[in-house]
Amino acid sequence: MPPDSTIEPRALRSALGAFATGVTIVTTRGVDGADVGLTANSFSSVSLNPPMVLWSLAKTSGSIEAFRNARYFAVHVLAADQDGLSARFATRGIDKFAGISCERGSDAIPLLGGCTARFECRMAFQYEGGDHVIFVGEVANLTHSARPPLIFHGGRYGMVIRKEAAPASRARDLGSSISPDDLIYHLSRAFYHIRHDAQEERRRRGWTDPEYAALVALGREDGKTVDEINALSIYRGRSVTPEVVRSLAARGLVGVEEPVRGDSVVHMTRAGRQAMIEIVAILKSAEADALEGFDFSEIHLLKQLLNRIVDKS
Repeated sequence: MPPDSTIEPRALRSALGAFATGVTIVTTRGVDGADVGLTANSFSSVSLNPPMVLWSLAKTSGSIEAFRNARYFAVHVLAADQDGLSARFATRGIDKFAGISCERGSDAIPLLGGCTARFECRMAFQYEGGDHVIFVGEVANLTHSARPPLIFHGGRYGMVIRKEAAPASRARDLGSSISPDDLIYHLSRAFYHIRHDAQEERRRRGWTDPEYAALVALGREDGKTVDEINALSIYRGRSVTPEVVRSLAARGLVGVEEPVRGDSVVHMTRAGRQAMIEIVAILKSAEADALEGFDFSEIHLLKQLLNRIVDKS
């Protein structure tokens, strides 16, 4: 049956976008000695023995002649945090290598760092593939790290998240207000687990929740009125009042500036800032312990999802 030539290119592009791919940057060196590089997601393995890979480039690309004449090229499989680099090498009309420190491979081709994997290839074959040229390279050298890769799906960047085995279903206790099947159950456990040691230290220092809320707000933006501090507080239900500020000032943690006109302005003192640094150090240590064993993509996704919950409130 002959192929259907009536397929609309936009529909084909959308359908192909359903297939998640890795994101690569392919580099070489032009005949004029200039570094050449571009973002591509057409990368694929061809053979393990001999080790060969391929990728393709549109014939209309401004870099097509550089790759047609290249003896070597490098394929960089980008890590999950290199989406900015991907966007940069997908942009036309800029110096893509400006400010980037590169190693040099065969024929002085530029080699980018920080990638999940990198393949230095000798050009083996070139094939006409419709409106693209298919480049096949024999892998001469490679590097590989445990960094999670950047992926592209449906026109957007993404990252790989390990899929855990489904937990055994639990019978819900209808007499309980919160069960292990509820999101709030897990959020609460994680929250109190991470803040436990810092909370104990705050209690030892005699800080109330509103006092801590005021110090956190001043740590973010110093020199605010009481009303502004209260508005900056990220803790709901813990109002920062003039009485709270007076209590902190009596212990030397904040200072109050009385202007000729307008409301009093509160500043964190050196002692207050040192005390907050010590509390934050305890929190960061607990956070690091809690996230040990998580990879970058899992932590990044967790933060994104929690921010979406907060942004909707």
